[in-house]
Amino acid sequence: MAEVTSATHSNAQLSSALSTGANALGKEDFLTLMVEQLKNQDPMNPSDATEFTAQLAQFSSLEQLFNVNDNLESMGNTSAEVQRLSALAMIGTDVVTASSEFKFSGGEIQFGYELDAPASEGSLYIRDAAGNTVASYPLTELDAGRHYVAWDGTDNNGKMLPDGNYTLGVSAYSGDDAVATTAMIRSRVIGVDLVDGADVLVTSSGDFSLAEVESVRGF
Repeated sequence: MAEVTSATHSNAQLSSALSTGANALGKEDFLTLMVEQLKNQDPMNPSDATEFTAQLAQFSSLEQLFNVNDNLESMGNTSAEVQRLSALAMIGTDVVTASSEFKFSGGEIQFGYELDAPASEGSLYIRDAAGNTVASYPLTELDAGRHYVAWDGTDNNGKMLPDGNYTLGVSAYSGDDAVATTAMIRSRVIGVDLVDGADVLVTSSGDFSLAEVESVRGF
């Protein structure tokens, strides 16, 4: 009766393994249990054909899931490589980033702003790292859409601001109603840093992630 007991035990293990899936055993383990079940089944009470067929169908489905998982992992790795190559290809181009934070280290910077609707008035303002407004300029283009303006790094008195981190802000109004705006920075990509698996664009106006890029322009 030892073989009958072994068969019963193997059958229980196989059913349990098929129901719990890959977290418990691998494909080879399933096959081993299935073979043991066939070898040790009670000749006077063999395994039910319907149950055995169902187990085979479960195993086939599980194997397909393993293959799908492998394919998804492969696609994920390929996607990461494509993203990395795309980031490297941006070196030497101008990118527009939907970011209000930037780094000033001398030289001209291209600011951008987008108006969701036409405005009657508005302004660009620049704050330093302490949150102080150090410069402000009226918007010269008030139509809906995206606009750009060059900033030479000076405050309202024409004095050159020191190098450091700054924040760009935009406000616009149509009469008494505020118009939704988006601040942007246009800068040239001079390098790419690979930080913890993320691609960071190093530009003349600071570091930006790929997710912040609105558009890319050659020159």
